[in-house]
Amino acid sequence: MENTVLLLLIILGLVIWFWYDTLAAREHATRSAREICHLQGLQLLDASVALQRVRLQRSGTGRLVLQRTFQFGYSSDGYQRMTGFVITLGNRVEQVGL
Repeated sequence: MENTVLLLLIILGLVIWFWYDTLAAREHATRSAREICHLQGLQLLDASVALQRVRLQRSGTGRLVLQRTFQFGYSSDGYQRMTGFVITLGNRVEQVGL
């Protein structure tokens, strides 16, 4: 019984950590999407990014970290919607694509 409670607390802690870590990565991705759209003269649609994929990846130092792919909508004329992406490794933006 005590082991079950401990296991549930560990799982709950991991879920909370994942949620907060994903929110931080999402903020970085949103900022990057906003910047790239501004630099290219494009309109960022919905003013946000959406989490598309999460996987484990090795960082430059060899540590396993979460790689997240976010998608966002943008438009050059306000009518035609196109999709871009931001890839983060941990909380660092690795790649932005239009």
